[in-house]
Amino acid sequence: MLIRMRLGVIADIHGNEVALRAVLKDAEQLDVDCWWALGDLVLFGPRPVEVLDLLAALPGISMLRGNTDRYVLTGEQPTPHATVADAVGSLDLVQRYASMAASIGWTRGVLDQAGKLSALTSLPTQLRLQLPSGTTVLGVHASPDSDDGRGIDPDISEERLGLLLNGSDADVVIGGHTHRVTDRLVSGVRTLNPGSTGMPDPPGTAGWLLLEDDGEGLAVTHRTVAFDVAAVIDDLRGRHHPSTEFTTSVLTGQRRRVSVSPSS
Repeated sequence: MLIRMRLGVIADIHGNEVALRAVLKDAEQLDVDCWWALGDLVLFGPRPVEVLDLLAALPGISMLRGNTDRYVLTGEQPTPHATVADAVGSLDLVQRYASMAASIGWTRGVLDQAGKLSALTSLPTQLRLQLPSGTTVLGVHASPDSDDGRGIDPDISEERLGLLLNGSDADVVIGGHTHRVTDRLVSGVRTLNPGSTGMPDPPGTAGWLLLEDDGEGLAVTHRTVAFDVAAVIDDLRGRHHPSTEFTTSVLTGQRRRVSVSPSS
């Protein structure tokens, strides 16, 4: 008898409980057996604790660390975009560093107060799974070698994407980080990005992936579901979140791409 498996994949939730709940509601009738969360779980949104609680309750949940999860743990900051870094000493550069530091500190404090900070400390950088058909799947945040920098994106050149996938040793590689839905075949490797759940591009519709394997082959469905953007913005303001302006600009589409690293 063939064994069927359904894997749900989410990435880049960024502390957005409202969007995550919308995804989980969308998945209720789809009999998802297990879940992957591919990093960037808590930073920038108003509800990091609630996001971790929701994830922990999912069946067969496996999570990995994204670059912003690392920032929350270590206090590191991403290098500002080159056009900003060129203007060393500018107020814009100072503001960007200050805003990021404040958001990292706020998120770390909220998690620590709730006793949840330890949930990030042991997260791996990769997830691996063999599906019933024998298909091997690798989950990463940006690429197999890094949680930051270039990632799986519909616009990256085939040559550059192939280099990122070198050594992945998998039939399917799934990554987040760029917040952009992707489904490409590169050097025989199917390369997927579910898009972002919490800070999606385009805005307003949380993205996730459903992988279904019936023992004979793999079917992949990209799903999107609308969520209440205004409620998230109101919550950011109500909690006096230091990234309210930045996160609002992403959620409303005023800032099309999320720039938390030079190449994201």
